[in-house]
Amino acid sequence: MFKFLLDIFAPKKCYSCNKEWNFLCEKCLSNMSNFSPICYVCKDKSNNFEVHKNCQQDVYYDKIILLSHYKNIAISKLIKDLKFYQKRDISEDFWLYLSRLFLDNEIYKNTDDYIIVFPPMWFIKKLKRWYNHSELMAKIVSKDLWIKIESKLIKKVKKTRQQSKLNKEERMNNLNDSFILNDKKIINKHNKIVIIIDDVISTWSTINEMSKLFKKSWYKKIIWLIIASD
Repeated sequence: MFKFLLDIFAPKKCYSCNKEWNFLCEKCLSNMSNFSPICYVCKDKSNNFEVHKNCQQDVYYDKIILLSHYKNIAISKLIKDLKFYQKRDISEDFWLYLSRLFLDNEIYKNTDDYIIVFPPMWFIKKLKRWYNHSELMAKIVSKDLWIKIESKLIKKVKKTRQQSKLNKEERMNNLNDSFILNDKKIINKHNKIVIIIDDVISTWSTINEMSKLFKKSWYKKIIWLIIASD
């Protein structure tokens, strides 16, 4: 009821055109510079964002499904407001586009073959912010796609520095042993496809390190579902 009244008296407005009812309307999204299906390793065209076979060396993810470019002003402002300025309702707008994007680029028959996870935060950082924005999106996408979310499957056990400020070697060392899987939550992993939901790809090493953790634990396939990339 509160949200219904809020939408009436203080409706959402599109960050791009100021049209009411959405933080980002479909028309503005369609007019932006968005991603066509590519292999994220070589950036060439790919079927449904799959990594090409000849690009798979030392790569542990199978596809990265991308919505838009971070250089789009409205997209970058939406993500910053979601992450840093307590505007949690923005996650409810993004889930529609992420769910649709997934359905357009992944053919599946059984939702039980999949699980949804999200990158965990260092606990002190989460206490300061009060929420994990990727977790908010993952929970809504989980409900929409009827795919189970495993919120405690992966943990962050080490504080890390901001990846974008490090060189390639520092990035890899920064992430060493920073994530672990919760063995109590691992069930039928050989048949499971992992969908990891996040806002932005800032560094390739973060995504590959998390994917490596799942692949080495014998998960079948790793898919990233991302709002934006540079």
